[in-house]
Amino acid sequence: MKRRQFMCGSLAAGLGSISLGAYGSEVKPDLSSPLVLNSSAGDIKLSLQKLHDRYTSDLFGKFIPNMDKFVIDHQNGGFMCSVDITNGKQVNSNKTAWYEGRGMWTYSFLYNHFGKNPKHLEVARKSKDFILKLQPKDNSFWTSSFDKEGNSLSGPGDIYSSLFVAEGLAEFAKASGEKQYFILAKKIILSCLDRYDSPDYDYYVAYLNPEAPKIPAPRVLGHWMVFLRAATQILENGPDADIQKVADRCLDACLNHHLNPEYKLFNEVLNHDMSRPDNSYKDFAYTGHGIETCWMLLFEAARRKDKKLFDQIAEVFKRHVIVAHDDVYGGYFRALDHVGNNTWKVDKVLWLQEEVLIGTLFMAEHTGDRWAQDCFRETLVYVHQKFDIPGNLFWASAGDRQLKDYAKFRAEHYHHPRHLMLNLLSVKRMLKRKGQVSNLFG
Repeated sequence: MKRRQFMCGSLAAGLGSISLGAYGSEVKPDLSSPLVLNSSAGDIKLSLQKLHDRYTSDLFGKFIPNMDKFVIDHQNGGFMCSVDITNGKQVNSNKTAWYEGRGMWTYSFLYNHFGKNPKHLEVARKSKDFILKLQPKDNSFWTSSFDKEGNSLSGPGDIYSSLFVAEGLAEFAKASGEKQYFILAKKIILSCLDRYDSPDYDYYVAYLNPEAPKIPAPRVLGHWMVFLRAATQILENGPDADIQKVADRCLDACLNHHLNPEYKLFNEVLNHDMSRPDNSYKDFAYTGHGIETCWMLLFEAARRKDKKLFDQIAEVFKRHVIVAHDDVYGGYFRALDHVGNNTWKVDKVLWLQEEVLIGTLFMAEHTGDRWAQDCFRETLVYVHQKFDIPGNLFWASAGDRQLKDYAKFRAEHYHHPRHLMLNLLSVKRMLKRKGQVSNLFG
C-alpha cells in the first residue's frame, strides 16, 4: 500500500518536464506545472487556467464538432456510434438503448451547464423522441439495438438499457422544463428496482470469464452504481422520498455488503440475499466499477454535506486506485479476476482512466488532498499520451496494456464527455475561489 502511494506521488512529480505535444493544428496547453491548491493565488490561477483551457479545447474544439459531423443522426434523431475514429466513416448506422440514454444525458447536461445552446437541447430532444417511440409496452427492459430508423435488431436488453434511458430523461427534464420526463424517469427507475428485487431476476455477469457460473437473481455492484447515479441526479433537483430510498439502499449495498472487509475492495457479484457466493465470484473485484462507483458515492456524500461519509469513501477510492494502478506501463486495470491469485485482465479502457480523473479532481477540490492532486496529474498526462492519438477524431475507447493496439470503431460519447464536463465544472469552481479548497462541509 505504502509503496504504491509513493509510486503514485513520485511518478507525478517526475512528469514535470513532459510536454503533451501537438494537438492537430492546435498547441496543447502546457500541463507540466503541478496542480497545487493552497499556494499563491498567481500560481494557482496559472495552473488551473491551463487546465481549464485544455478541457475547453477537448470538449468544444474536438469532441462536439466531431459528434455533430460523424455520429449524430440529425434526421431521425439519436446516435450512431459505430464510427472509424481515424477517418469518421460509419461502420454501421445501428443504435442502442444504452447509447441513446447516454447520449441524451450528455447533450442535456451540456445544455444545462454550458451556455444553454438550443442546438444541444435539440440533439437531446430528438434522441428522446427516437427512444420513446420504442418504449416497451410491458414491464420488460428496453430492446437492446435498432437500425437507423428504429426497427428492432434484438430482443429485450438488460437493466442498463432502461436505467440509462431513465438517466437521460431526468437530465432532459431539467433542460426542457418538462416535468413529465422526471415522472417517467422515476417510474422507470422504480420499475427496474422491482425487477432487480425479484427472485427470478435474470442477469449473467459474463465479464469475469465464460466459464463463470450463473448466480440466481444476483446483486451486482454495477447495477447499484447506475441506480445511484440516476437517483442522486434527480435528488439534486429537489427532494423525493421514493428516490431518496433508492439512494440510501445503494449506499448501504455498496459500503456494507459489496465492500469486502478482508481486502477492502468491492466484490462485483453477491447472492440475492447479499451473501458472498461460494464460487469464483467470491474473489472477483471489478476495479473499474469500484472506482467509478466511488466517485459517485463521493458526489452523493458531498450533496448530503456528510464529511464523515466523504472521508470514508475517499479511503475506499484511494484503495481501489492504488491497487488497480499499472506500476509498469501506467494507467489502471479494470478487472481483478481473482484477488487471492492476483489475476488481472490487463487491457486498458478509457472510461476507467477517466473515472480516476473525476474522483481525484473532486477530492482535490473539496479536501486539497495531495495524493489526489498527484494521481490526477499523473493520470491526465497518461490519458493524453495514450488515448488521445494524434490525427484521430475521437479518443480511443480501449486497447491492449500499452495501447499499441487500440479499438478504432467506436466514438465514445458518454464517459469521455462526462469526464470533460464534470472536471471542467470543477476547475471553473476552483478558479472562482482562486484555488482555495471548497468549504462544502462548513
